[in-house]
Amino acid sequence: MPWLHLHVDTDGLAKACCNANIVFGDINSQSIDEIWQDEPIRKFRKSLMEGKRDKRCHACFSKEMVGKSSIRTETLGKFKHRINWVDETDTDGYSASSRPIYFDIRFNNLCNLRCRTCWHGASSSWFEEAKLLKQNFGNKAIIEANKEGSEFVNELLNAGIEVEEIYFAGGEPLMMKEHYDWLEGLIQQGRTNVHLRYNSNLSVLKLKHRAVLDLWMHFDRVTVSASIDHMGVKGEYIRKGLSWDGFISNVKTIKAKAPHVELEMAPTVSVLNVASIPALHQFFVNEQLIEIDSLYLNLLSRPDYFNIKVLPEALKQIVSQSIRKHIEWLSDHGAQSTLIDEFQALIEYMNLDDWSNKLPKLKKQLTLIDKMRGEDFTQFFPQLRQVLDPF
Repeated sequence: MPWLHLHVDTDGLAKACCNANIVFGDINSQSIDEIWQDEPIRKFRKSLMEGKRDKRCHACFSKEMVGKSSIRTETLGKFKHRINWVDETDTDGYSASSRPIYFDIRFNNLCNLRCRTCWHGASSSWFEEAKLLKQNFGNKAIIEANKEGSEFVNELLNAGIEVEEIYFAGGEPLMMKEHYDWLEGLIQQGRTNVHLRYNSNLSVLKLKHRAVLDLWMHFDRVTVSASIDHMGVKGEYIRKGLSWDGFISNVKTIKAKAPHVELEMAPTVSVLNVASIPALHQFFVNEQLIEIDSLYLNLLSRPDYFNIKVLPEALKQIVSQSIRKHIEWLSDHGAQSTLIDEFQALIEYMNLDDWSNKLPKLKKQLTLIDKMRGEDFTQFFPQLRQVLDPF
């Protein structure tokens, strides 16, 4: 990834990826070219070439340990044709041909939802509650990577880089002006062979006069991973601000008006929904809203008290049994082995460690947020209520 991927977070820091706090530079004081061949990124390349495992990459390695895919393995699979950039790297970590062709730019944290497993750094709507919890990331709701976002988009467009893939996430990317500016710029330049990939809550499909479906029609390949964790009122509880009916309506609109878009469901798997993922998957398949293999299991790593390893042994056994039944359903309905392996890895990851000592922390967080929002998690998750009652 440090030979072809550039991630910029909402602080404006250029990093190895969205999961690892490995900083290469700062877009507010450096150009992309300066960051790309500067000492931090070259030092990281050298470390990888020497076969060292950086402990900051634990999110990927922990998933791979149980056979689950990771950003690392997915990137290796997609960009095999660029492996020569690694092979030609000198002993100082410099690769003459290497350049960023796979981008993940978080222009800001603008978002209209307050998902339970999220935080202020990734959602502006979380700000007021985060202040009360003393978990706010800065002293204002909207955090911007670069106050001159349009100028940075122009730098991206005019850098002379042959972009292959852009990953849009957030916040909510379909609410960000810079996202639309970038797409319109690519269209004007005739660079529509870029693979556009999204993680979106699909609450909106336009920004003012600009409809994203109209822009997507210009691009050869668009993949949308829709963030949805549960059905109905439980989904609305987990992702505060979500309209379940509105979500389904927008999914149907995409399928009808932009059929070339590759649409998949991408639940964030946590203690709140791991038991219900099979039912969620089957619902979307049975309603013919996705193909059976169009599911991406976004396994939550942090906050640690929402991680599925926190569940007690008895509940892990119940969840494991539910997932095994779903694996049987997948086999009976012709799902690919790669998806079946992902579900099997989910079981193994959950049972890899016992983090049940974090259950009091989980109850405290749920109770605090419930009090702020006038809600009660025990009404929605009776199994979880029984587990947390003693604390």
